[in-house]
Amino acid sequence: MDQIKLFSKKLSLYKLGEKSFLVGIFFLCSSIVISGIFLITSLIIGSILKYKKSNFFKEKWNFPFILCSFLILLSFLMQKFILPNNFKEIWNPNLSLIGMANWIPFFWIFWACQPFTNSKDKRRRFALFLISGTFPLLITGFGQFFFDWTGPFEIFNGLIIWYQRPIETPGGLSGLFSNQNYAGSWLNLVWPFCIACAFEKTKNYLKKSTSICFLISVGFAIFLTYSRNAWAGILLSTPLVIAQEGLLLVIVFCILFSLMLIFLISPIFSGDIQNFLVNLIPNKILLEFSKEGYKDLDATRVDILKSALEIINMRPFIGMGAASFTAIYSLKTNFYKGHSHNLFTELAISYGLPVALIFTLTIVSILIFSYYVIFLKNINSKNIYFFDRAYWAAAFFFFISQIFDIQYFDGKISIVVWILLATLKNIISERKFTMTKKLI
Repeated sequence: MDQIKLFSKKLSLYKLGEKSFLVGIFFLCSSIVISGIFLITSLIIGSILKYKKSNFFKEKWNFPFILCSFLILLSFLMQKFILPNNFKEIWNPNLSLIGMANWIPFFWIFWACQPFTNSKDKRRRFALFLISGTFPLLITGFGQFFFDWTGPFEIFNGLIIWYQRPIETPGGLSGLFSNQNYAGSWLNLVWPFCIACAFEKTKNYLKKSTSICFLISVGFAIFLTYSRNAWAGILLSTPLVIAQEGLLLVIVFCILFSLMLIFLISPIFSGDIQNFLVNLIPNKILLEFSKEGYKDLDATRVDILKSALEIINMRPFIGMGAASFTAIYSLKTNFYKGHSHNLFTELAISYGLPVALIFTLTIVSILIFSYYVIFLKNINSKNIYFFDRAYWAAAFFFFISQIFDIQYFDGKISIVVWILLATLKNIISERKFTMTKKLI
């Protein structure tokens, strides 16, 4: 009898945690305040549920993040109290303390949210709430792009405030985010799940049509961001999700798109074809693919990378401190850059190469092991679970995109990314459990 009561309490606690988790995900894009209240509640409950099964310090996938936390804290203490600050006028060591908020709390999220994505049904529910929560971004983004909507907009007596800026030239759809690259990154995270919903087998035509409408809307919004990373995300993540179901169509599209760019950019082709494409494609997109645009991009990125490596070399093991790249780069070049445009170099600059290497190798390991479970294990299976593929595709492309730019420091985006990683860890664990069960 006591066991039944205990189970009932645990089940009720879990239901409360799951509902808070899903509500938090739904509001994440539109209101970080409301979302934060529900997500923190769910994560506390998730921690309680996880702790009863396994201690945080006993799970091997937590070891690298625990070590990273220790090294990050050590780096800050040395930057603050031991090492000399050669840039006192432009940089404060306390920024490293603030910068820890971008990392250490998310290691906890990775562990605490796992009870809410440890089955296929739970993962599907998360995906649906994430997609639904993107609707305000689509509405505000399309309104911004086509009707010149600008904020701030207040809802519920200021509980929800949408700071929507006007589109700058050149620039694309940004909606609820500060610029189009952040909006494109969020939409790239959502896009694979939209594909999964569209390809999911169902006899409910209303659900099917709704899924297709969301797919088209998100795809169109990504196009309007005018973000190279966002466009690349569609091209790379789509075939990863649909595989043999629609890979031929994707290949044909990629070929046609590539041919269009060749005809547009190459000096070999001229005359009527190029004039036709120039008139067909918006000026903002032409700028993205023009020779001038590529020239400026390459020069800028190379310069930033060289500067980042030079700064890393100053203190390779401890790091220079969070946000130090911005100060040092501005001092040397008289140009402002908010970050080093590469997540690995940014982490190495902030807290040292050991932290960057441990973090990177752990992420790569999660992606490799989960890829085997999701793709290779079921390579000959006719029953493809699109949502698990979507989780992997979203996480994979996000970290690929962080090689060329950084959207990680947006709190909304980083929360989703760590939930994706936690889910992939769950998928790996499910595979091991299945193998053990078969052996028994």
